[in-house]
Amino acid sequence: MNIYMFPISNPNKSASKNPYIDNLIFTLENNDCCIVNKEKINRFGVFDLLLYIHKSDIYYLNWIENLPDRRFGWVQAILFYFILFILKLFRKKIVWMMHNKVSHLKKGLFFKIITNYLLINYSDIVLTHSKDGVRFGNIFLNNDKKIEFIHHPIEKKIKKIFFNEEKTIDILIWGSISPYKGIGIFLEYLNDSNVSSTYNIHIAGKITDNNLAEKLNQYKNDKTIIENDFISIERLEELFSKSKVVLFTYAGYSTLSSGALMDTLSYNKKVIGPHVGAFRDLNEEGLIDTFIDLNDLVKQLEDGLCDDEKDDKNLTTFIELNSWNKFGDFLCKKLGSSKL
Repeated sequence: MNIYMFPISNPNKSASKNPYIDNLIFTLENNDCCIVNKEKINRFGVFDLLLYIHKSDIYYLNWIENLPDRRFGWVQAILFYFILFILKLFRKKIVWMMHNKVSHLKKGLFFKIITNYLLINYSDIVLTHSKDGVRFGNIFLNNDKKIEFIHHPIEKKIKKIFFNEEKTIDILIWGSISPYKGIGIFLEYLNDSNVSSTYNIHIAGKITDNNLAEKLNQYKNDKTIIENDFISIERLEELFSKSKVVLFTYAGYSTLSSGALMDTLSYNKKVIGPHVGAFRDLNEEGLIDTFIDLNDLVKQLEDGLCDDEKDDKNLTTFIELNSWNKFGDFLCKKLGSSKL
């Protein structure tokens, strides 16, 4: 099978590049799929899809609903609607991975909603890494097509790191720091509730918004450390070894899945996250704890932060069923299906 992959980003553009696409390409190639645009950066935006129309059997689209956030975004979005029609005319198969309900940014929301509607109804396969994605997608469906859920792939084994006997970090928050992740709202709530000095909090990751950086710095002190930088694997493992709990404060309605969540899980760390999307799914699997709102979160924190190493039997089984290799097997069966 010849597959066109979207997007292919410049590997030198950001030190915090999301590894999802690289892992996806690797697992597909291990299953004898050919990625026709591998290592070819999308220099012409969405127009690149047409450049490979005679080489591709399948178009595999990720985060394409974010087109309005790109340069000439609304033009690219409108152009994509025509390109989607052309691809269907040429009998190309469309696979869309719905990573989020809608883009985290509100810019060009009208075009993003139209894009989601078209992809949900005119893709040959719609996949999502959260059961919430299935529920959300079914709202827009005007046919009997099934939106399929599969857990976000995870590393194939539990990563072992040295755990410090004395955990100096009560709460670790890590990853790229954007407004939709709710970190500013969380710190503000702790401050207003007069419990901000109760916990040693370490926030590690590059802040993507200047206004957010300014807000977070208001709460920076001896108890709340903000490490505004790209975090290496070595540094992350060091922080994991010193932390009692890894917290995700995602506040956005758009959230379905999180690569940072799966990375954290692969280290068998205690995780607390919002009761939405993949966080709720993993809570149902018995792998993480979730909170309904910030009041509920503070109550959980007040009940005590456990720093004991978790039993990894349940996690080991989950990893065996949801590794990148298993994901590749699943995809190739779906993509090679005569019903596609």
